[in-house]
Amino acid sequence: PEHIRNIAIAAHVDHGKTTLTDNLLAGAGMISDDTAGEQLAMDTEEDEQERGITIDAANVSMTHEYEDQNHLINLIDTPGHVDFGGDVTRAMRAVDGALVVVDAVEGAMPQTETVLRQALREGVKPTLFINKVDRLISELQEGPEEMQKRLLAVIQDVNDLIRGMTEEMDDIEDWTVSVEEGTVGFGSALYKWGVSMPSMQRTGMDFGEIMELERADNRQELHERTPLSDVVLDMVCEHFPNPVDAQPMRVPRIWRGDAESQLADDMRLVNEDGEVVLMVTDIGVDPHAGEIAAGRVFSGTLEKGQELYVSGTAGKNRIQSVGISMGGEREEVDRVPAGNIAAVTGLKDAIAGSTVSSEEMTPFESIEHISEPVITKSVEAQNMDDLPKLIETLQQVAKEDPTIQVEINEDTGEHLISGQGELHLEVIGQRIERNQGIPINTGEPIVVYREAPQEDSREVEGRSPNNHNRFYISIEPLGEDIVETIKMGEASMDMPELERREALQEAGMDKDDSQNIEHIHGTNILLDETKGIQHLNETMELVIEGLEEALDDGPLASEPVQGSLI
Repeated sequence: PEHIRNIAIAAHVDHGKTTLTDNLLAGAGMISDDTAGEQLAMDTEEDEQERGITIDAANVSMTHEYEDQNHLINLIDTPGHVDFGGDVTRAMRAVDGALVVVDAVEGAMPQTETVLRQALREGVKPTLFINKVDRLISELQEGPEEMQKRLLAVIQDVNDLIRGMTEEMDDIEDWTVSVEEGTVGFGSALYKWGVSMPSMQRTGMDFGEIMELERADNRQELHERTPLSDVVLDMVCEHFPNPVDAQPMRVPRIWRGDAESQLADDMRLVNEDGEVVLMVTDIGVDPHAGEIAAGRVFSGTLEKGQELYVSGTAGKNRIQSVGISMGGEREEVDRVPAGNIAAVTGLKDAIAGSTVSSEEMTPFESIEHISEPVITKSVEAQNMDDLPKLIETLQQVAKEDPTIQVEINEDTGEHLISGQGELHLEVIGQRIERNQGIPINTGEPIVVYREAPQEDSREVEGRSPNNHNRFYISIEPLGEDIVETIKMGEASMDMPELERREALQEAGMDKDDSQNIEHIHGTNILLDETKGIQHLNETMELVIEGLEEALDDGPLASEPVQGSLI
């Protein structure tokens, strides 16, 4: 396991994450490098379709030789399914390092911040790659001085974010990135060249020379003399922790089980002979093999035919096949030991976030961190013939960018995309027209609203149809600190009750209230203050169902309700 690196590539939309992943695969010899010349003319989406690399590849494994030692690098592409934010966080759960990609021209963007926060909260170490440096040279025609200023400013911004997020964390020493230490790389994923301090020392190339080659359009020579994939993969091997170094720190952060147990030891030591523990981070579908669960093996060794427990479900699931993803293909292997990212079939009960194990155990923390959309726009195809293609493209957009939510309405042909801002949606609209050649009409942007109670309500009586049962319900606003605690995933119904109570009391909730929590929906809490009523359990499910319906479709403007104590 010392020669394994589990990493995620994460970035703000359009900062070049997908193109970079392509490069790394080409560098590791998994995709042909021949198409390098023409590849530049295309956007990555088209070339992904041509090459058949899926963007929702939960993970890709590749080998890279570093200091005469072959390293296995498992790369997770942060996916964007329905449960957007939580999914990125779960991808972070499976890795030990995050390569944060930032566009040199745009600099650190809101999503850069979100991704960093998710990585750091999971105890994942960041390094920085500043992409699209070619644009500074060719489009903005910047000289060496200006360029240096701009790049240093980007690094400074990222470090400020890292500092701000880690000052509360005792187990993280200084994780800021620096050029001197080699934790920052620069380059252009599109034109496949990259540099870092160590690589300049190795190849003897300096920025001046790079600028000359870039200005003279000698990009092929640049790529050959200082290939991006080597620079990035060297950085990965040198600066990201291997599972043996990472797991002792990560396990206590993400698992609340008994720290003294044998199981905890197995996970800390990445013991391949221990009990099997797998955290599922993504579910994919393979046309031949059916559902594939991908995730991180924290301890033990996965083998075909094992019968494993899946958290939250009864009985066991039998593993049909075990594999790892090499390039875009799933390769079946006999066994996958601890410290790796595996892709298995046969776990029919598993969902993204499940804990799968050979003995029953406390499941890993489930973390939902949701970056809520701010603005919504309608999108429709100008020609009805383009409709199927538009739907496909929108689904693809939603996969590539976790902060976009797409609502597809096949009846009206009018689809809604919600994102982080007007520009965000505009860029996506342009991309659909430009890259996919689909002419579209977009509606005016509408702002996404939320509803919340402003003061305590009176007590309202609800009766059952036979008049035998009466429910008395009242609502009051929930304190902001409590809402924040729920949003950050620090209090949820999935955690042990004691911890939930402590977290909420710390945020200012009344002690009695924290003991009566029956349900949490979004940032709304339902308290059950009844005493000794028979058969309440049987009806509680229905009460909760009605409550969720009313909260999702608020009374004022049919917008979701937040921050209420019921």
